[in-house]
Amino acid sequence: MSKTTLAVLAASLTLALPGMASAGSNSMDVIVDGRNGAETRSIAVPVHDLNLNSASGLRRADYRLIRASKQVCGYVNGSVLPVTDDYRTCYGSAIEGARSDLNSLAQRQG
Repeated sequence: MSKTTLAVLAASLTLALPGMASAGSNSMDVIVDGRNGAETRSIAVPVHDLNLNSASGLRRADYRLIRASKQVCGYVNGSVLPVTDDYRTCYGSAIEGARSDLNSLAQRQG
């Protein structure tokens, strides 16, 4: 494949990922969006199996959101080399939005 073909493929996947995550989600998923530079990634995090009215259920959900936030922002195999300001901004925004959505789900579940 040529570099141009790879660039077009990468760009189309980047644009398709948020839609794919939303399409596969249900009302008990939290969508985690991460914007790192010009790239946006999304992951649907299922929480339907958790009791969001319990402390342990919320802790488990938060752990899933932390992992997903790291993943959408480029945390791979235990590290981002080096940790950049862009990564910190992406992660902060992703986890803040995801936790807000989780709190809304918890209130609806209660």
